[in-house]
Amino acid sequence: MRVFGNPHHLGSSSSCTFSAHHPHRYTASRLTSVESIHIDGKLDEDAWTSAPWTVPFTDIIGPRHWSQPWFKTQVKMRYDDTFLYVGAYVEDTDVWATLTKRNSVVFNDNDFEIFVDPVGTTHNYKEFEVNAINTTWNLLLNKPYRDGGGENSTRVDPVHGFDMVPLGLRSAVYVKGRANDPNQHVHFWTVEVALPLAALAWKTTAVVPPRPGSSWRINFSRVEWVVEVVNGRYEKMKDLPEENWVWSPQGQVAMHMPERWGYLRFVQADHIEDANERDDPEFPARYQAFAIYYAQKAYRLKHKRYADTIADLLPWIADKHVVSCLHVTYMNVTADGFFAGASAFGYTAHIRYDSFIHVSSTNDADEVALV
Repeated sequence: MRVFGNPHHLGSSSSCTFSAHHPHRYTASRLTSVESIHIDGKLDEDAWTSAPWTVPFTDIIGPRHWSQPWFKTQVKMRYDDTFLYVGAYVEDTDVWATLTKRNSVVFNDNDFEIFVDPVGTTHNYKEFEVNAINTTWNLLLNKPYRDGGGENSTRVDPVHGFDMVPLGLRSAVYVKGRANDPNQHVHFWTVEVALPLAALAWKTTAVVPPRPGSSWRINFSRVEWVVEVVNGRYEKMKDLPEENWVWSPQGQVAMHMPERWGYLRFVQADHIEDANERDDPEFPARYQAFAIYYAQKAYRLKHKRYADTIADLLPWIADKHVVSCLHVTYMNVTADGFFAGASAFGYTAHIRYDSFIHVSSTNDADEVALV
């Protein structure tokens, strides 16, 4: 056994908060008894007026990536006992969409996407996509694709597949003009979605309606294809890849990394925001745990097995800042998996080989690393 660092020092060191890596945050206020949202795509209700916009989307890799969005995309949110309401502004001068069948693979068109992980385990999260003519696709992922996850939807299982529509999913798109008409001088389209909380929480331990002050993980994506006008019609330029613009950067061209999604905090309508209460106190432990996860995956790719000790694993941790802060409480390796715990600031994040993660309170004095 070897202790990495001083656990008491870790609990007081701001350098080990990894705040530079903390995802974006948004606070959604509950609708009051006199507020309502009618899903027509216009975002013109009074209920939306008081809701702030998110920061504009950036490239999926991050704001320092050489390619950045040339159109603005922003989101705002509200909620009530039954729904999470999402409104989106999608700036665009060529409003184009081809898919009309529900639960098509909508990202083959320009689209707007929502990803929700209510309890932050990275498992059983939900996805919603919509194009500019309100063709939608909703699905459940039992776990990320990187971990062998698969789509659960009526697209792949028409009879028994997951579907939020029977539970009340509604969406609308507003275009000031006509979609698919190059002669129109269109500047944007807006999206309005009512996501049923019960469907978002299905197969998780999330409480519905969310308790005031609680947070879910969420992110938004916009897939943008470059189109050209051919014989008076829009056509996708097939030799160009799509652009991926997001609210909270993923660091890679991969939306299915739920640990990097932003935070949605639910509050009462009369809540007064306090900047000091917005950071996730569990984040430093979570960040360390995922450093272990990715290091184990890289080690296994090279050695065909998982590392047995932290000493073997340390060179494979990509963020060397983590190494100086790392407090591993346990790491158990089996023939086909691993289980590990990382502690920081009174919390221990427990992670396993398929990236399932949960967090518990811990005692800083008990934080040790096993080698």
